[in-house]
Amino acid sequence: MFIYAYVFALVLGGVLLAASMVLGGKDLDGGDAAHDAGHDAGHGHAHGDLGGLFAVLGSMRFWTFFATFFGLTGLVLEGLELTANPWLARGLAIAVGYLTGWGTVRLIGHLAASESGVAAGVGDYVGRSGEVLIRLVPGSLGKLRIELKGTTVDVLAICDEDVFEAGAHALIVEMRGDKALVSKLDGKPDPS
Repeated sequence: MFIYAYVFALVLGGVLLAASMVLGGKDLDGGDAAHDAGHDAGHGHAHGDLGGLFAVLGSMRFWTFFATFFGLTGLVLEGLELTANPWLARGLAIAVGYLTGWGTVRLIGHLAASESGVAAGVGDYVGRSGEVLIRLVPGSLGKLRIELKGTTVDVLAICDEDVFEAGAHALIVEMRGDKALVSKLDGKPDPS
């Protein structure tokens, strides 16, 4: 009888997981409830406070993973009769579902809070300097190599006045779409 509950939970969780993969998983919580719950649980609520354990209950991501792993565990344990006591299988299914949902919300919250997982914005490029890879003259497109968030990035570059030979250093003063407007780097001579 309980097998139907496991199958239903597994199918429901699987459909929600598949939908989140197809849609990119960005709005699985209709906001940032998972991030907030994971963030709160990971910063200050872990020291003897049970709030972090229950804060994830408002997260759709939690319920998706709970349903999937509750259903899978229960179906394997009780459906294949791996335990003699069906209540043990049900308890283990609940525990595995809860721990998987809670752990997923915490992990995604931690990754979302990490700067390394954040894409660079337009403002992150402005003020960066780097080496010209492809010669820049007004009216043509060149390329500049910069360090951004610990990564080497090659950026399409344009200039209004100066000429920059390959190997010269330039400063990004503005982003125009996906192109960096560069100028001479003050205080550093251009090696052309």
